[in-house]
Amino acid sequence: MAPRRELAETNPITALGVIAPPPIHIDSPKFEGSLATLFRCVKDHKVQLLDVPLAPVCEAYFAYLINATLDDLDEAAAALTVLAYLLERKAWALLPSLEPEPETEEPMELPASSAHEYGVAIEALKMWQEERSQNFFRSPDSGPEIYELPYSLGDVKPDDLARAFSRLLAKATLHPEANTAKARRSISQQMLVVLKAINTTWRSLEDLIDQPFTREDAVYFFLALLELVRLGQVGIRMEEESVQFARAKGVTK
Repeated sequence: MAPRRELAETNPITALGVIAPPPIHIDSPKFEGSLATLFRCVKDHKVQLLDVPLAPVCEAYFAYLINATLDDLDEAAAALTVLAYLLERKAWALLPSLEPEPETEEPMELPASSAHEYGVAIEALKMWQEERSQNFFRSPDSGPEIYELPYSLGDVKPDDLARAFSRLLAKATLHPEANTAKARRSISQQMLVVLKAINTTWRSLEDLIDQPFTREDAVYFFLALLELVRLGQVGIRMEEESVQFARAKGVTK
């Protein structure tokens, strides 16, 4: 078996001083170890590259490209940089030339950040993301059956619910100032508020909500009430032209 040439280093070996190559293992007659170790050994003149065939190195790199998921393209690019470096060094060693072999250049400094050039676009994306966060999107995994109303609402029609909600909004006070940055309410918490306000006595929507209330309060209260109706915890009926609600039998809290 070929001797193992591994170096004990405290810092990771990097290609061009920026990105570390991935752990590609090289197994050849004259060298056995990682691609990063071969790179460091050649760079420090601890391995004679003429004695190391590069065909197994290229095969190991191709096998890495085929089998890896390539989630990190920087690592793949670093491996390609190391391979190009080894091929160039091998070419200089094989071709007769009066010129001395070029020395390895020191790693170049990273270019200055140019993020400031895209400041306007970054701010626009942040603003759009903030606006989008205020919207509610139904999960793609949730089918319509989860949000369907109970199979029977008796004599209550959707138009009756719409008129009841419209009357509720007409009695709402104007919101002093719209604040789109504040956190959205939790419907589950609002359902607890509705359960505290409702009992076994049939009452209209306007009688259930505490005065005064804003249009936003009305929306959350109505949505929570409909969810409780869907869950069977609140009953619903028509009394003359008014939609009335009461706690369902057997529901204590």
